[in-house]
Amino acid sequence: MNALVAKLKKLSDFVGQTRGQEYFELLVLALSEIIECDFVFIGQPNNRAKRCSTVAVSAFGRIKENFTYELSNTPCEAVTNSGVCCYQSKVTELYPEDQLLKDMRVESYIGMPLYSAQGNVLGILVAMHTSAIESVAEITALFEIIGYRIAAELERVEQDRSLNMLSSIFSNSAEAMLVTDADLKIIEVNQAFCDMFGYSRAEVQGLEPQLFSSGLHDKSFYRNFWFKVFKKGVWQGEIKNRHADGSVLEQWVSVNQVRDDNGHIHHYTAIYTDLTELNKAQAENLYLANTDPLSGLSSKSFLAEELKSPGCKSLLIVGIDGLRYLNDAYGFDVCDELIRSTARIIKEQVHADCYVGGGPGKFVLLFKRPVDLYAVADQLRMHFRHHQVSTADISVFVSLSFGGARGKTDLLRLGVTALRQSRESGDLKCIVLEQDAIAAESQQHLLFVEANNIIHSAVNQQLIVPYFQGIHDNQLGIVTHYEALARIHYNDQVLSPYSFIDAAKVAGMLPLITRQIARQAFKIMSHHDYTFSLNITEFDLNAQYLQRFLVELCQQYQIAPQRVILEVLEGISSAGKNSHLKQLKALKNAGFRLAIDDFGTEHSNFERILDLEVDYLKIDAKYIKNIHTDAKSYEIVKALSFFCRNSGIKCIAEFVHSIEVQQCLLALGIDYSQGFLFSRPESFGEHQEQGDVRVEFDNQHPNLVHLQLNGHIHKAMRFTDAFRRCLAEREQPVAYGLFDFRHSDFFQMGESDLIDRARLAAIEPQYQQFEKIALLVEGQYSQKMAAVWCRHVMEVFEVRCFIDEASARQWLLGDSRLSLIA
Repeated sequence: MNALVAKLKKLSDFVGQTRGQEYFELLVLALSEIIECDFVFIGQPNNRAKRCSTVAVSAFGRIKENFTYELSNTPCEAVTNSGVCCYQSKVTELYPEDQLLKDMRVESYIGMPLYSAQGNVLGILVAMHTSAIESVAEITALFEIIGYRIAAELERVEQDRSLNMLSSIFSNSAEAMLVTDADLKIIEVNQAFCDMFGYSRAEVQGLEPQLFSSGLHDKSFYRNFWFKVFKKGVWQGEIKNRHADGSVLEQWVSVNQVRDDNGHIHHYTAIYTDLTELNKAQAENLYLANTDPLSGLSSKSFLAEELKSPGCKSLLIVGIDGLRYLNDAYGFDVCDELIRSTARIIKEQVHADCYVGGGPGKFVLLFKRPVDLYAVADQLRMHFRHHQVSTADISVFVSLSFGGARGKTDLLRLGVTALRQSRESGDLKCIVLEQDAIAAESQQHLLFVEANNIIHSAVNQQLIVPYFQGIHDNQLGIVTHYEALARIHYNDQVLSPYSFIDAAKVAGMLPLITRQIARQAFKIMSHHDYTFSLNITEFDLNAQYLQRFLVELCQQYQIAPQRVILEVLEGISSAGKNSHLKQLKALKNAGFRLAIDDFGTEHSNFERILDLEVDYLKIDAKYIKNIHTDAKSYEIVKALSFFCRNSGIKCIAEFVHSIEVQQCLLALGIDYSQGFLFSRPESFGEHQEQGDVRVEFDNQHPNLVHLQLNGHIHKAMRFTDAFRRCLAEREQPVAYGLFDFRHSDFFQMGESDLIDRARLAAIEPQYQQFEKIALLVEGQYSQKMAAVWCRHVMEVFEVRCFIDEASARQWLLGDSRLSLIA
């Protein structure tokens, strides 16, 4: 086990399952010992006050009392503003105004910000030493790995503190209450507040109380209000606020300022008393005229009138799932009360323009303003998932389905269709249909049926074939193995998986496709010595046939299991399904290699990767394609590369499409590159050499190599691999090359492709050893393209074009060092 993993293990053993202050203190003590630093502490900065308070401090192996210090002109200020800071020595010279560093006689400093789930700086992790720190990279990596756990614990502690405070406040008041942070952002409201203002808790969190301003008070009123709040810490008086529906609320409000133990502002609280008198008689009459007796909501006739109003509207139908079983279990009377209770909760949680009873266990919400129906559905689903619905007789959890519609007409019919589709899908997602959705849905059905027919025909008629994409070894500079990718030959077209994979999943045919691709790939590779990879799906693992099937293929085609890489998606390896993991480990033990495909697209499980002892990790294309321009992608790939190196895992970058991307990957030490820059997916016949390649080493001049190319070579660039292999296998260094292109069409390719090949040659190790290369070409176009190639490599080695071999040799042999070897 490598050093970093060992230190993580030691750290984990030290802190165990502790939480809170005990966890922080054990952690800093453990870190101090493991990284051999005199001081380690965790701090929480207050940028508004420009101060930082420590949570736990270790000094020379002992826990010390926490303290607060000024952030200005300290390295900790740089950490909170700019990210990780490392000073291997002489940190006091860089921050001469930091008296704390001087008092502690600190020579070196490493600090890292700790981010909350929202991406804000929640705290800092700092290590300081009285002498220079040698293992900066290792400590930084260790900090990055454990930083997430520390941040999560800080956040949890802060949440517990907030919950305890709110619980105390709420338990002493039955009035509507609001709590903000020091920056006046709302962090909590009670149910009485939601009832009074018409907003749900989720709708107001993170916003400021000015959301409720009626606009009916002048500037002097608010000037006096904030003066008393900020200076005296309390304000009481009558105020007019505005309800979510726009109506005015007359209220008595008490606003208080809450400070922490250090005297700093921590929260504000507000208590509201409703002074508005409701016209009960008018409300009761309206209720009787427009109410559905079962749900207590508006009636369908009321909805019909509302739907007649002009303009675009949104409608959401909410249905209670399993109502029949609830009726059987509890009886109709109890379920009727359950429906009414559910309706009341929906009205409390969501502000709609109209609430309608849509039949037994169905509720219709109408919005005349723009609204995100998916967000409304998610809000209701989350509430009912965590809160029971109570009646006088029972309290039960209620499951809901959602169907929505948008447009000007026919909304109710579309909503009913959407609700039915949502229930049929079985995944609890909300479906929203537009007015033209039915036509679009029909077209989608036709396309799906067509794809389903194609995949069945392809399987039955053996039309599924493997296309191979080369994977480039960045150390050797050659393609060393291939990935087998599924294609369908259908009606003179080559179909990629994007056109049939969904239909194949629904039809349960993915294992059949895997079998066909594997059989053909093994047959083709039995004539070659390349390593190759196969994609394995969750459906293949569910079928539990892989080990027996693949072992039989290895025996049939005399291919060692070590030549076969099995690529599984990240989600399969991280999900932890026992049967899947058992099969993968068995395949690994049988000699097959494992690769995690599209790493970074889901919840990455590093522990599972180490447990499976995977051989390769393929970084997803979204991090690679813009790595040369996107700093975040670069840092993510850098971290993954570091993890792979320290875990003994080979790293493969996908979607390598340009020289700029490849240069970044080489700089980061990525082991392999896969993409159009090196190889497009093709049938293996197109990958093989389509012409003759001859490589000879001059007997009189051992450091002179003669490469002769004949025929159609350029398409797959396989001659390059043959050439590089010869150079890699030769012990004698080569410095001079005579490349004869006169009988090949290498220089017939397009200029952009040729430039890419030249730039690639300029950064690869085999070409770095050359001092001079002479090119033999004929034909005006080839000579023109050869000149283009030369311009892009001449910074690496001297290169000239010739039309006859004698002139080329004379130029090469004119070098005195070459002549002396003869």
